[in-house]
Amino acid sequence: MTSLTTRQRDILKILLQEDHPLGTGDIASSVQLSARQVSYSMKGINQWLKSRDVRLETKPGVGIMINCQPEQKTEIIQELEKASRLQLVLSPDQRQQLICFIMLFETEPVILTQLAHLSRVSRTTIVGDLEVIEDWLNDQGIQLERRQNYGIWVACTEKQRQQAILTLLWGAAPFGKSLFSVSFQQGLIFSLDEDAHFLPPVEKINAILKLIDLKRIFNKIVFVEDFLHGRFTDDAVLFLALVLSVLMIRIKLGEHMQFPTEMVSKLKQKPVWNAAFDMIKNLESLGTINWNDDDITYVALYILSSPRVESWPSTQEQDNLIQELSSQLLQEVSESYEIDDLVNDPTLREGLVNHLIPVCNQQEFDLWAPRTQSGLPQEEKYAKEFQLANSLLEIIHRTTGIELPEEELSMIAALLRAAYIRLRPHDLHEVLVVCPSGMATAQLLNARLIKRFPRLGKLNIVSFRELDQAKVAAADLVITLMPLPDELTQGTPVIQVSPQLLPEDIEAITSFLS
Repeated sequence: MTSLTTRQRDILKILLQEDHPLGTGDIASSVQLSARQVSYSMKGINQWLKSRDVRLETKPGVGIMINCQPEQKTEIIQELEKASRLQLVLSPDQRQQLICFIMLFETEPVILTQLAHLSRVSRTTIVGDLEVIEDWLNDQGIQLERRQNYGIWVACTEKQRQQAILTLLWGAAPFGKSLFSVSFQQGLIFSLDEDAHFLPPVEKINAILKLIDLKRIFNKIVFVEDFLHGRFTDDAVLFLALVLSVLMIRIKLGEHMQFPTEMVSKLKQKPVWNAAFDMIKNLESLGTINWNDDDITYVALYILSSPRVESWPSTQEQDNLIQELSSQLLQEVSESYEIDDLVNDPTLREGLVNHLIPVCNQQEFDLWAPRTQSGLPQEEKYAKEFQLANSLLEIIHRTTGIELPEEELSMIAALLRAAYIRLRPHDLHEVLVVCPSGMATAQLLNARLIKRFPRLGKLNIVSFRELDQAKVAAADLVITLMPLPDELTQGTPVIQVSPQLLPEDIEAITSFLS
């Protein structure tokens, strides 16, 4: 009897949901395949449906649909839900991700022929996959060793191995669309979870991933924040939880980190060591793990290298170098823009320091961390910002010996552009600040606007009931805490913000001024 692949099943489910023809492109988009892959899958789907007296209709220029009675459609849907004879077909990108994962987690050599047999592809196909994987691993400083009649294995330090695993699980490895993702709501997500049992290597990987319980670890990271009196960014919490999860699994397999004795001894004298130790003690509720000092060192280094929301008083000693360097950087920025106020601008200083401290630590400790922020696009109108950002990187390198990657240029350029927009003179003669919650809230917002945008223009606070078309028409910009009717604004720019003036509010105003 004809059996379906999981890919064909997914296409069939989409067709069964609709009562009208669907174009190949629409189907491809829904199942994240190419139109060619969808077309190739249709032959098997048609044969499977024929054996059930159901026809697949193709209308040129219109699309594809299933022609059957409602009761037949219901029976097919029920059969698909209970299907136990499906073949899991992987794309080359998916297969390469999974093989790479297996190679990184295996402690024994992997036999090429066995890998091909379990993956249900030819030996030649596996050899091609390994060439792609090896290129990426080499970029991570990792070698694939081979010995005839013995197998293939990964040759690297434990730190390099876990760094590569993290990159893969975070979805940052160059193998097409990632099979892995993380979220606060669901933890670690493996897109092949439901179909893992159809293919042995995938089932093995799924079993390993089931050991990762990110949602329970999220709550443990608060011990670090409380101890150091600071707060990580949301993405930093996600990634730290992943770091801890992978480390815990590797320790259970008997694998530990290794660092120079001097580094461990020096770190033990810092508050961050106690913060890491405190959190690890609270992780014991998830099971007994034999942590050693090198493992704790690894956690502490990642704490120092994780993006934070604000300066952390308890890590001041580690941050002093960047704090002192920031004055030199601001002097360079002020002279370049010819705006004296930039020398003492607290917003720019805070932005540079909070961004540079974790980035510099990542480089110093040779740790991989995801880039979760986007900076300025490399366009001609931002040439000055990129040139200035490059000058700042050179100053950092001369002063600290740390060479930051070029990818940092766009983020630093964005901070510089925002500072320039805030502090340059603007052509706004009057800005209305509309507040329905009372003058206290309005005054609070007004103070925050003046701090963030000192040259925004004259701020005129009005209540909603005082607002009329004449006042709006006389204003260059309206900043409001509540939605305003279109008939009242009539073309005057309006930006709705929170009383706390959140980062997205600042970004909206900055975008308008630019």
